[in-house]
Amino acid sequence: MRVGNRYELLNKLGQGGMGTVWHAHDELLGRDVAVKEVQFPPELSETERQERHARTIREARSAARLSHPNVVTVHDVIEDQGRPWIVMELVAAPSLQSVIDAEGPLQPQRVAGLGRQMVAALRAAHAAGIVHRDIKPSNVLVADGDRAVITDFGIAALEGDATLTGTGVLIGSPAYIAPERARGAHAGPAADLWSLGATLYAAVEGRSPFERSGPVSTIAAIMAEEAPPPRNAGPLTSVLAGLLRREPADRMTAAEAERLLAAAAEGTQPDVVAWTIPVAAPPPPPEPPPAPSRRPAAMVLASALAGALVVAAFGAVWLLGRRSGTNIPAATTSTAANRSGGSGEPSQAAGPDFGQGSSPNSGQKSGSSPDTGRSASVSPAAAFPHDWATRSESGFSVSVPSDWSRRSDGDNFFYQDATTRYLLQISTTSWDGDPQSQAQSVGDHLAGTFPGYREATVTPVTYRGVPAADLDFAYDRSTGTERVKDRFFRADGHALAIYFRMPADQWPDAQRYLDPIFSSFQPH
Repeated sequence: MRVGNRYELLNKLGQGGMGTVWHAHDELLGRDVAVKEVQFPPELSETERQERHARTIREARSAARLSHPNVVTVHDVIEDQGRPWIVMELVAAPSLQSVIDAEGPLQPQRVAGLGRQMVAALRAAHAAGIVHRDIKPSNVLVADGDRAVITDFGIAALEGDATLTGTGVLIGSPAYIAPERARGAHAGPAADLWSLGATLYAAVEGRSPFERSGPVSTIAAIMAEEAPPPRNAGPLTSVLAGLLRREPADRMTAAEAERLLAAAAEGTQPDVVAWTIPVAAPPPPPEPPPAPSRRPAAMVLASALAGALVVAAFGAVWLLGRRSGTNIPAATTSTAANRSGGSGEPSQAAGPDFGQGSSPNSGQKSGSSPDTGRSASVSPAAAFPHDWATRSESGFSVSVPSDWSRRSDGDNFFYQDATTRYLLQISTTSWDGDPQSQAQSVGDHLAGTFPGYREATVTPVTYRGVPAADLDFAYDRSTGTERVKDRFFRADGHALAIYFRMPADQWPDAQRYLDPIFSSFQPH
């Protein structure tokens, strides 16, 4: 088969949801090349198909501007048979993913050498205003002499160009997408650096730090958890920590990453101690753990997983459906958005067997809690020996210990103690249905998402004079067993959720925090 009147397709090199890559021969210049036949998902409308076609042509042409030894060169972009074809340099080499699959976790020094080349390539692309948007092991070729070559800049975007991507559509691979891209925010060069961090992590550990059983739970982990502490990274630990910072502004720069990777590649311990693995101390204090790491439990996808999802060959197109009022995909709102924690009324358990019985600090039985918003008798100052302060946010105010760190992510607000792992998360993201149904729905989802999820109970309660529901459960993290109380309720017409987490062995002390938190909470 011939395309563009000059490229003879010889055999397939690979195939996936975004198209097929062919080994071809350029009859005009007499050389072998790789030709990517771009195919669009059949469910796209004609308008969407035309927009995707136009974007592919435009972005492939922008990628052709790149000339770097660690980037697969784009030779030509043609249109044939009504679809785009991208003609690229043919690099006869396995992908990094294939190397990992065949050899298992790679040695840190080798990964550092590959990473140093990848950073150099990204710096060149970013200097030209081009963002890759899909850095992952399968898009990195490992040629002779361990030469790293980044391929598939075909979905790259020129910084500042108007995007042709439809609302709610994410392009990229689930396990390597940066948090800002997952929540639909603008993603610049820093997003590529996050993906690079996840790729290097996969190379030394054998798998992505956020890979879960499915795309939705993977995105949830990226937005709500921290990467598990790497066991094999050695001198790369600081680099991974810096690149996997949740907030783009806090992320390690490409120049710093290149310097540290160069040192590690040469067998030198990087001279840096400022970057600590997020699991131990995330952006603002740790808050995005891995499956079993330090962040609030993976995000719960608001009531129903609202969208279709197409995992593609060289990336994934995610039709996430409706978005919340703050432009975060409704299907990937954070835990607090769909789970609430803490209660001014007795917790449902005493000790490790949480979820059964009555609270250690109250004689009341679960299900018959008082209106904690009005009758809580514990004052914040008396409940906790540290000073407490009122935090006023968009939509509510609440009192928390003054030394707890604060950060926000869209509709979600996080307050955390850096040493004890106590975490309070409040979400103003909307959800449908009544509180009890929402709590049950969230619990059903978490059962397949949180490691060791168990002892779950859903209890109807009254909070601030209105019906509410508590979801109590335990789950396992690398730091130990955690217990959680999630409360769902509505106030002033808005759906709210409050999530409180603390180590299971300290749960008997939970009311010292829950009482003042719930009695001070005020929607506005």
